[in-house]
Amino acid sequence: MMNRIVVSDTTAITHLAKIGALNILKKLYGEILIPEAVLSELAQVKRTQPGALQVLNSPWIKVVEIRNQAVVRKLTRYLDLGESEAIALSLELNADVLIIDEIAGRTVAKKLLRSIIGMVGVLLEAKKKGHMAAVKPYLDKLRSTGFRLGDDIYQLALTRAGEAPARKHW
Repeated sequence: MMNRIVVSDTTAITHLAKIGALNILKKLYGEILIPEAVLSELAQVKRTQPGALQVLNSPWIKVVEIRNQAVVRKLTRYLDLGESEAIALSLELNADVLIIDEIAGRTVAKKLLRSIIGMVGVLLEAKKKGHMAAVKPYLDKLRSTGFRLGDDIYQLALTRAGEAPARKHW
């Protein structure tokens, strides 16, 4: 499973770095590809953005140049540059997975790509593959960093991870 082509937007990288869990991406996917706009989003805040230094020093996170700028231009009418380039790169490389969390970006990506996953999905996959004992501590740490995670998704994640009793429907 390690030779899948996996592209990531900025959010997953910065938030996993904030909670000291960036290596989860390496364990799951071996290599992550990011477009140049994602690198600059990571590095823009005087390289103090969590994740920036790790990305700049992680040989398993590779920056890939996008050839088809027309796709990027179309997407930037609706999305920010990082998301636009991540989707364009995924299309260009026929990526197996795009890691993207923002709702607008996910909506567009779902129409264009065969497989997208968000941060919660990454954590669930990591638990399923035995890279962590429980997702709850990671979800709680993410919430404490300001990552927006609604109660419904939080509970659903815990249920799917087998860490919360399933709600009864009357």
